[in-house]
Amino acid sequence: MQLKQKRFGQKAYVCDNVAGSISRLQPMASAVTTEDFYFDVGEERLAGTRVLSSSGNAPSVVTFHGLGVKAGRASIRHVLNHLAGLGLSSICFDFSGNGDSSGKFECTNLRIRAAESLAAARLLADNAPSALIGTSMGAHLAALASQTLQPRSLILFCPAAYPENAIEEPFDERFDRFSNRVTTPEALRASPALRALRSFKGNLLVIAAEEDNVIPRHVIDLYLESAADAKSSRVVWLAGCDHFVHPWLVKHSTEQAMVLRAIDSAVLGG
Repeated sequence: MQLKQKRFGQKAYVCDNVAGSISRLQPMASAVTTEDFYFDVGEERLAGTRVLSSSGNAPSVVTFHGLGVKAGRASIRHVLNHLAGLGLSSICFDFSGNGDSSGKFECTNLRIRAAESLAAARLLADNAPSALIGTSMGAHLAALASQTLQPRSLILFCPAAYPENAIEEPFDERFDRFSNRVTTPEALRASPALRALRSFKGNLLVIAAEEDNVIPRHVIDLYLESAADAKSSRVVWLAGCDHFVHPWLVKHSTEQAMVLRAIDSAVLGG
């Protein structure tokens, strides 16, 4: 593992390049129980799963999945099962138009999903969640929600960022013009998610993929730059990983172990 320090303004963050040099985590000797449930947001019924630790602790972590017709709540379960082994229960759910939830994918947008994110977070036990976890588009939503929810940690996988004029656009072919591959850094600086992140005071962990052809490196830099007031900021770069980070991690146990350790530090580090 190669450690680097980068600095934005007066704040340094830790940059880890992971290339298979980390020893594996020991398996947790703790049973995990799951409960599927539904909750209503507006006119839609959303499907969720509680991942419950044997500790009996109520959920204090919520996750937001990424964009795409096939995206859903299942991909993050390798992380949530690990957190349950540490005594942290969680909630994952499908946004409307995805997975087992009602609605049509092409009829939803970022504004609707922001409301669904907050509704899911209100199902948690604590007023201040232990962690918000987001992947790709879900990372944008987690950062956006952080201003309202003030979580103790933000865990963002391959985070996307969208400009303000994308909020009402439906997820159809027109939304492609907001792709992070074509949106300039200058346009993204005014992203509502990055603006919200400027008031974040907790621990920020970004998991970035070196072979990501969806999220350019400058988007990762903007996230870290925006979190100048965070208690801690860290990015872990995964060598050889593409944008589909969760399936990749499940197949690469050494790198998965490193990511889970980094999550442990962000969520449990105070």
